[in-house]
Amino acid sequence: MISKKISFSLLGGLLIGLAISLVLMDYKDMSFEILDQGGIESRWIREIDFNFIFNASLLVIGTSILLFVIWTFIEKFVAKKYLSDSNN
Repeated sequence: MISKKISFSLLGGLLIGLAISLVLMDYKDMSFEILDQGGIESRWIREIDFNFIFNASLLVIGTSILLFVIWTFIEKFVAKKYLSDSNN
């Protein structure tokens, strides 16, 4: 049961965290053009925005932990309610 909870929390955290990071954080495509000496031939250099990746990964981890805690709290609440209803 715990492995299912962990895997669904990670999957949900990945989906929700990436969606939030794409909506709220400003992703900047880091690319620039290099021209030859005559300016005839050009090349594009693309780089990865490591700040975006680091912040998005922190958001995914935090969302996964939050989902796990909420799921655990709901399970305990439902179990307590079930036990109190079965005792009556």
